Amino acid sequence: MRNSIMAATLATLALVSIPGTALAHAKLQSSTPAANATVAGANARSINLVFNERLIASTVKADLVMTGMPGMPNHAPMKIAFTSMMGRDGKSLMLMPKRALAPGTYKVTWSAAGTDTHRMGSEFSFTVR
Repeated sequence: MRNSIMAATLATLALVSIPGTALAHAKLQSSTPAANATVAGANARSINLVFNERLIASTVKADLVMTGMPGMPNHAPMKIAFTSMMGRDGKSLMLMPKRALAPGTYKVTWSAAGTDTHRMGSEFSFTVR
């Protein structure tokens, strides 16, 4: 019993002593357009995502979906075709829609693993007027 308590205590101390950066996960630091922003169509030629750390390129996934269209309250979600490119720094991702984004609401969903290899993900929306 004493040995198992001692082992648990040592394991806990080992985890607590790991520097915070070793436990960090990939997080979205900023985006253009920003979350919940409204932008003119001319300013939505690309969606830029900037992360807090380098991403493992083979783990990066993203989707761009039009979730709403003015004057069409029952508009079904529509996937938007795009090409993507990782930045040279490994911390940024650019999504380039194949066609100009029409006025409406869009949702970007992403997932990726950083240096800790844990897949993280999130989503944000923006509006094009």
